[in-house]
Amino acid sequence: MSATTTTTEIISSANELLASHSALIRGIRLSQENNRREFLQLRSPPQELFDLPLIPSAPPSPTSDTTPPSSPNSPSRDLHRPDLPPAKRARLARYANYVPEEETIRNDYSQRYVDAGEWPQNWVLGAEPEHRFEEYPKQQRLLNLKKASVASSSLPPYYLPYSELFSLQPCKFDVIILDPPFSSSFTWDHLQDLPIPTFAGDPSFVFLWVGSGAGDGLERGREVLAKWGYRRCEDVVWVKTNKTTNRGPGTDPPTTSLLTRTKQHCLIGIRGTVRRSTDSWFVHCNVDTDVIFWQGDPTDPTRKPPEMYTLVENFCLGMRRLEIFGRPSSLRRGWVTVMADGQYERLPSCSDTRGVIHVDGEEGGLATRWDRESWEETIKERTNGGKAVVPMTSEIDALRPKSPFRPGQTTNQPAMTAGPRFTAGSNRVGFTGTQAPVQVVGQNPMMVQPMIGMGGNTMGMGMSGMSDMMSGMSGWNPMMSGMGNIGMGNMNLNMGRMNVNAGMGRVGMPMMGNMGMGTANFDPGVFSSGMGGAGMGWADQGQMGVEGGWDGDAMMNMGVGGMGNSLGMNSMNMPGNGMGMGQWGGGTGF
Repeated sequence: MSATTTTTEIISSANELLASHSALIRGIRLSQENNRREFLQLRSPPQELFDLPLIPSAPPSPTSDTTPPSSPNSPSRDLHRPDLPPAKRARLARYANYVPEEETIRNDYSQRYVDAGEWPQNWVLGAEPEHRFEEYPKQQRLLNLKKASVASSSLPPYYLPYSELFSLQPCKFDVIILDPPFSSSFTWDHLQDLPIPTFAGDPSFVFLWVGSGAGDGLERGREVLAKWGYRRCEDVVWVKTNKTTNRGPGTDPPTTSLLTRTKQHCLIGIRGTVRRSTDSWFVHCNVDTDVIFWQGDPTDPTRKPPEMYTLVENFCLGMRRLEIFGRPSSLRRGWVTVMADGQYERLPSCSDTRGVIHVDGEEGGLATRWDRESWEETIKERTNGGKAVVPMTSEIDALRPKSPFRPGQTTNQPAMTAGPRFTAGSNRVGFTGTQAPVQVVGQNPMMVQPMIGMGGNTMGMGMSGMSDMMSGMSGWNPMMSGMGNIGMGNMNLNMGRMNVNAGMGRVGMPMMGNMGMGTANFDPGVFSSGMGGAGMGWADQGQMGVEGGWDGDAMMNMGVGGMGNSLGMNSMNMPGNGMGMGQWGGGTGF
């Protein structure tokens, strides 16, 4: 009995300890949340404090009456080198230890990090935006033109508190940037529940900051993008420098990772379909790089590089831009900023009923509290009722990088036209937009119509001689140059019935996979059973596939059709129920 009583007392004591521990943990968490909330509400100290000069240190006392001999002066560097190209002369004048003959900075960067705590990326040449393309005048000219075009068409800055996020509905945005303030009270589950799909246009892009990669940010970020209806297409890396914040070796914050984390990742998601070759009215690719070097903001360690806004504006021409979880430093012309919790209170106070405040800098201006009617009306005024995109001049179009030319593409593709993803051979050889196909020289006239795809028209095909039809297809050189043999499989001719087995027929075409011809049963009487099979084929990403877009690696071309009822052996009607992609028509894609 005593043993039972002892066990019960032990269990009761353990439960009391667990309850006390649970209450202690709960109190600590509540205290942390309150401290964090109070910290976010603190105002930054005035800038005058940061501008005060440092108190000079007293000179060290001399240790003896004798002065040690001074080190010999280093030889002077000859900065006047007319024999060097302009790029090397600029480096020679900017970097003290640059040797033009070696074309390098003579430093062991890893050893400098060990000895002095300097991160290797501090010494990357041309990392600053103003020096990045100094050796490429055309690229510099393009960036200046795009900057002027964006500035001339941008709306004034708009802002609103996070509590009014849902007031943005039903407006649609072309670009959305998110820098989630992860904490114990805001997790990935809270992030994925945001109504981002209701704000996203089609097409549109989202830029999501996911951290340094030390945790599961990269994986969870992809999951959140997929839940919102986006697919990851690119990512941008911010590489931090410590030129002014370095405090010596071994002073970097401790981490649980194997290496010192000096970067941040931003995933880019795409919604809808965008082709880089034909949708230049909406995107300009390869204007910037996917790496940003920036020191960071010492007054706000969580702030992201301001260059990110320029990268987005150079890439996507949509004028409807939204940032969620912004801060006072992120207010910018052309953007609607939803302030994060605790950041709205840090905005300058204003007596205007519209909430007009002044934003410093050339990218600022007079910011106003967001109002949907005013915002939409301003967009209509800037675009004259047209598409809400940044205007593109002929010089910008001539300077911007373009997709490489592929065989079979025409060079007269309009640069600023928009349309559906799959067109019926728009601007291709042998086709004129969505009109009737144009017969080219040497093309078999019987084989024109079926290539429209998903059309309701029928094809009349003379069957008086199967060999004539096969030989006639070899004359279709302009659109199917290099066409291989068409194997019809086994053909068995019977007196009462003709069976054509074309199950494994192969059609060889440039940049196109194999195509099965299907099976068919031909009755010389009525043709009651038609093309019972279905031809399928896979095409590599090329002339028949995606034109440098984000649409996957391969596409399937499927033709499903039946030989319609006919009156005899000399005529055959095939309903145009084929489904195709790419050059061959505007059918359904898989």
